[in-house]
Amino acid sequence: MPRIPKIKINFEYEKKKKEKPIKIPKAHTLNLGRVRSIVLLILIGLFIYFSYVLLLANATAHKNKTLQQTVSTLNQRINQENAGTTSYNPLVDQYMTQFLKVYYSPASGDSDDRTKQLTQYLASNLTLPSTDKTTDLKLVSSTLTGIFTIDTVKTAQYSLVVKTNNKQSDLTVDIPYQQANEKLTVTGLPYVANPINSISHVGQARLANTEKTLNSEQTTTKVAKFTKQFAQKYVSSSTKDMAFLMADPVGLDGAVDFVSLDDSSIKVAGTIKNPIVTATMTVKVHDSDMTQVQTIRLYLKQQASTYFVTKFIQA
Repeated sequence: MPRIPKIKINFEYEKKKKEKPIKIPKAHTLNLGRVRSIVLLILIGLFIYFSYVLLLANATAHKNKTLQQTVSTLNQRINQENAGTTSYNPLVDQYMTQFLKVYYSPASGDSDDRTKQLTQYLASNLTLPSTDKTTDLKLVSSTLTGIFTIDTVKTAQYSLVVKTNNKQSDLTVDIPYQQANEKLTVTGLPYVANPINSISHVGQARLANTEKTLNSEQTTTKVAKFTKQFAQKYVSSSTKDMAFLMADPVGLDGAVDFVSLDDSSIKVAGTIKNPIVTATMTVKVHDSDMTQVQTIRLYLKQQASTYFVTKFIQA
């Protein structure tokens, strides 16, 4: 009997997996217009920032320049103050005269009394030298010749005539001192010094013609005419009468006679609306041949067909 082959039937089956479509990532594309806008905004921001920084730098430089000018001006004023003055000061003169009378007096006899008197004038830590034992000494006269500053220390210079052993001698001494309001103290003993020589060139002419000349002939003519009229009014009128011509009125009220105003001395500077005129006028003392030449400077402000004096200087 023939053999029938066995047939295996597999009822199990695999489910076919559905193939998922492959996702291709989208390419990131750049929008050139948008990029340009961003770059432009960045550049504009940088430009504004650096402009701001530049403005700040310029402002700082300007402030520094202004501060330097201010410091320079203050230093100049301080130097002028330190340069001192040869003006007469009655308070200092009175104090120093009394001090010198005691200082240049005999040390013999009651020397303790002399030391006690000098202590009132001298600084508390200033003592008299032990060699200060002149027995025959007398101050004949003392003249204050100047008050000035040496190394920031106020100093009074005196011209003395001192008598010793029946012989008079001329002596110039400097006396260092300090002052607080009306109180004074001698901070150093008198020492021999050279007399003050006040002749020097330490400043510029107060009314020197440093301004640029105004080139308007019409304005110059009007200003010259006004200046002559003003000079005559100033000499003859009272301060009250000058109020309609000047911001800070002043008048001589006929204290002297007006003689002339030199046309050749008239110099006009400034602007058409605010000219500055410098001129020289001559006045004469009443009932005499004595004349006085003086320079005047007017700072003017145009008002309709005339001028108003905003500032008046004379020298």
